[in-house]
Amino acid sequence: MTDKADDSKYLWEEKTSERHTRIGLNDLARSEIGQVTFAEFPEKMTELSVGDPMLSFEGAKAVTEIHSPMSGKVAKVNSDLIEHPELLNEDNRDRTWIVELF
Repeated sequence: MTDKADDSKYLWEEKTSERHTRIGLNDLARSEIGQVTFAEFPEKMTELSVGDPMLSFEGAKAVTEIHSPMSGKVAKVNSDLIEHPELLNEDNRDRTWIVELF
C-alpha cells in the first residue's frame, strides 16, 4: 500500500452535511493490513495535496502510510485514532474516518 497512485482503491469517500469530504479505510485495506495496532498523523496537517501522506499505521500484516486521494484544506482529523487505532479495524464510518477535507 505504499504506491501513492493506488491508495484510492483502499479508501472510501463521502460528503458530510457540512459539505466536507470524509475519507477512511475500506474493507480491502483492512483485509490487506490486518489488525491495526498503531496510527499516527503527520505533524501540522492543515492542507493536503493528492499523494500527500495523511496517516501512518501498523497492522498485523503491514506497516504503511496512506496518501490523500484528493487536495483540500483539512477541516477535521479523527484524533480518536491516535488513542484507539483499533477503531480502524471496524466497518463503522462514523468511527473509522481518517480526515475531512474541504
